Amino acid sequence: MRQSSVRSGKAEGMPYSLSRWTDLPAAKWEWFEQQLAQGWMVAFDPRTAFPSKWSLAVEDVLGLVFWTRQPQNLIKHAELLKPYPLVIHMTATGWHEVEKGAPGINESIGVMWRLIEAFGADRIEWRFSPVPIVQDTVTRFEVLAASFAKMGLKRVYVAFLQDNDLMRDDRTEAARRDILRAMARRSHGLDLRLCREDTTLNDPGLHLPPNLRYGVCEDGKRFPREVPDGAVEDCGCALSVDPFTINESCTMGCRYCYAADQSLAPRKRNTTLMVTR
Repeated sequence: MRQSSVRSGKAEGMPYSLSRWTDLPAAKWEWFEQQLAQGWMVAFDPRTAFPSKWSLAVEDVLGLVFWTRQPQNLIKHAELLKPYPLVIHMTATGWHEVEKGAPGINESIGVMWRLIEAFGADRIEWRFSPVPIVQDTVTRFEVLAASFAKMGLKRVYVAFLQDNDLMRDDRTEAARRDILRAMARRSHGLDLRLCREDTTLNDPGLHLPPNLRYGVCEDGKRFPREVPDGAVEDCGCALSVDPFTINESCTMGCRYCYAADQSLAPRKRNTTLMVTR
């Protein structure tokens, strides 16, 4: 039975995000296995920013939301995770020039196939994010889209690079719109959903393909709540309990990462060592 000092994501109507600030399946999987074994984890309440113990008992978990470029540990441990309501957002862009250790196009296709085989297409989302800064961006996208559509995926979430102190994206909004239109035409039936925080499609006079519009990566509505829907972030994503913060020190060392801006978090620390009293 769950201890009274341990909070329930299901009771409070919030999924667990694993994780925005580090690629947990790739960088923190051993830590997460330990948390599952003990039945709870220390994570932050997005409404207060305070850490608490949150139950990992299946009956207490509203949903697990994984964000990863490297889901091999999820595939390997699928039987451990299958009892949980979950969704896996897999990033696949083919941008091997900057995504250190991430699978290339052909490897991504193979990994996605194994991921869908393990969990089912309805529990998988594809992220083409950030849109690579290369000449053959649309070609890379189409190769992936053609394969993923055949696997049963229905949509792809797209975002352009968020400028930070490691890398900048100097493409104009007009250039971005041209890229998005071309991707929509060559998406093999997939719907494109651009992050709502992006301004690229804000011009009301634009004539856009019907499969291209703004969207929300994870509004949480896939997880039925026992309480009314809670607050959402500015982008529309559901507020989620997260074991990590912007100060988390990810071990992947990618050349580009939206969470790696040292000007935002100059003193990185390993928050997996935190305890609550």
